[in-house]
Amino acid sequence: MSDTQFHPLAISQIKTETDDTVSLYFAIPEDLTETYKYTQGQYLTLRFTINGQEVRRAYSMSSSPLEPHLAVTVKRVTGGLVSNYIHDQLKAGDEVDVMPPQGRFYTKLDPAQRKTYYLFGAGSGITPLMSILKTTLEAEGQSSIHLLYGSRQDDQIIFYEELEALTQRYEGQLTVTYIVSQPRLEKAGGIGGWFKKGIPSWAGPTGRIDAVALDRFLDEYPAKGSGAEYFICGPGAMIDTVEANLVEHGINKKQIHAERFVNAADVAASKATGGVGAGEVKVHLRGESISLNVPAGKTILEALLDAKHDAPYSCMAGACSTCMAKVVTGKVRMDVCYALDEDEVAKGYVLACQSHPEGGPVELTFDV
Repeated sequence: MSDTQFHPLAISQIKTETDDTVSLYFAIPEDLTETYKYTQGQYLTLRFTINGQEVRRAYSMSSSPLEPHLAVTVKRVTGGLVSNYIHDQLKAGDEVDVMPPQGRFYTKLDPAQRKTYYLFGAGSGITPLMSILKTTLEAEGQSSIHLLYGSRQDDQIIFYEELEALTQRYEGQLTVTYIVSQPRLEKAGGIGGWFKKGIPSWAGPTGRIDAVALDRFLDEYPAKGSGAEYFICGPGAMIDTVEANLVEHGINKKQIHAERFVNAADVAASKATGGVGAGEVKVHLRGESISLNVPAGKTILEALLDAKHDAPYSCMAGACSTCMAKVVTGKVRMDVCYALDEDEVAKGYVLACQSHPEGGPVELTFDV
């Protein structure tokens, strides 16, 4: 099991990216340098106590491991407990409990490779893609990268200035295509301008990342080199659209990598009701054997937490792999599973936050 212990890290800087998005830069103590080494595309789990309640959230790193700093980027979510706390309460110098980096939203880089990378992001889904993009440009200089980035409005394009600078610096290696779904309207101006229809502030492509936009994008930037990889991050509907389109284009699913930004409330609302039975579960966690009675309607992770065991978790939505475990014996059913591929599930790996015992006793281990 990877390191899931929290450490207090001081915020060295809070940078405003857009009106509703900030980046948190963390200072890493010298004795924790190795602990917080990471791979492009990974995430951090932050832990807070808000209104007397412990809450955790996973945030992707927007920094590159080749850069001298570590940063996550957080977009304010309407009604979001943690994102609003981060925006309204945190300041430079504050300490945050941070779990070491995790996640598998990456492929191994090799300076000898000459690949084509296609990145598809919407909204804050750009965050891990920035880490992948910046790292690949430097570590795999013969490869090319094409980013298709969707935003609601042009003034909400996160990292716009940085992306523009990167396209100039890596001309011929990096292209960025923006698509805006709701361009802002500016007043027409002049005599009577207040009464005229507004002029769109955005002159680039408009709409959403749909099948038409994808076809146009892939036709404009055909793959070159020894192979291609496809990375998608953003809302689930966008990911589903891109994945389906890529498969229709004959892309092997093993070349398609997706990171879903979902929350536990959305997943809970979509869960099927009924048919979720209780059961006895034996859990191996950090060398300890734990016997649990998992009630009907509860996940294995929820039962562990209810029994005051410090099990690893983060999103509670099946979207990250922090709570990944392996079934030793018995049968488990998951509500949803966004973080594991078919091969891993076939080998018995599960997400404890989505897992229920089914059809008899279960033995499960986190120590893998």
